[in-house]
Amino acid sequence: MTVQRWLLALMLGCYVLAGVFPAPGEALRALTLRIPVGTAELTLPMVLLAVMLFNAGLGVRVADLRVVLSRPWRLTLGITANALLPLVLLPCVALALRGWPDPAETEGLVIGLMLVLAMPIAGGAVSWGQNAGGNVPLVVAMVIGSTLLSPLTVPLGMRLAGQLVGPYGAGALDDTTTVDTIARTGAGLFALVSVVLPCLVGIAVRTVLSEERVRRTLPTIKAVNLVNILSLCYINAAGALGQALAHPDPDLLVAAVALSGAVCCLTFVCGRWLSRWTRCDRPDEISLTFATGMNNSSAAAVLAAGSFSHRAAVLLPILAYSLLQKVVAGTAGRPPRIPPAVTGVAPVRE
Repeated sequence: MTVQRWLLALMLGCYVLAGVFPAPGEALRALTLRIPVGTAELTLPMVLLAVMLFNAGLGVRVADLRVVLSRPWRLTLGITANALLPLVLLPCVALALRGWPDPAETEGLVIGLMLVLAMPIAGGAVSWGQNAGGNVPLVVAMVIGSTLLSPLTVPLGMRLAGQLVGPYGAGALDDTTTVDTIARTGAGLFALVSVVLPCLVGIAVRTVLSEERVRRTLPTIKAVNLVNILSLCYINAAGALGQALAHPDPDLLVAAVALSGAVCCLTFVCGRWLSRWTRCDRPDEISLTFATGMNNSSAAAVLAAGSFSHRAAVLLPILAYSLLQKVVAGTAGRPPRIPPAVTGVAPVRE
């Protein structure tokens, strides 16, 4: 079983644990370090997220990035596609939910999906792309590029969500002020402190350390990342799943899973279409597909849990997206099946 499949099973276990025993996760999420970050304080989930991004930066080889920067067209295309897809997909989601009977749930679903789509490319896209035979330096460069843009893309995404679910959008949002406040004061600073700076520090540390020392620390880095991912998964799921089980709403759960799955599949399809439209070779096609399709759902969940902890409708699509994008990534990473007529091998008759 691959690491990704183990991770998927472990994440499911964390979801079950969060649903059955949500209290410890809610207590951990409430821990703060009394360090101001915009209008909020630095929390334990933000620290865990920062450590994860630091480790991601530590795995970046600057020499590999120079090769990618010498051919910037594919790099620019991947970063731009990931940043602009929310502008196309989210209005479609809001339109599809116009007939939903509960405006508050509509608003929560739209905001949750926007938070995921506005986040930078997930660091996990590197490992998925590598296992599928992609151009790893290109994926790494796309992750870093979209991460550097996140202080701009996250607030813009929140503003778009506020417009779509405001009085002239999907419904009369009771959290319009909250969304606008986060967009103006919190989201950009959150992305800078929890996403951009840790990644840049990790890259800087990598340039100072010798390759041998980095190689020796890789097992420890992977173990820390696994613990971080599972801890964030449990902490972020505790609030949403605890509320969902305390006040069951099957329609909301089905809508969250269905919408997250549909949007996730569409992002991967868009990436695959762009790669073929630009006539990428196979490694670049894989890289562009994963970069377009995978967003940092952990960062979205941390921001949502800090600002919308009372809205299960916001957290549920983020948790569903986090799980489903790994399932879709596993499918997208499989090599295409070539007909026997092409390979010259006759089909086996049973």
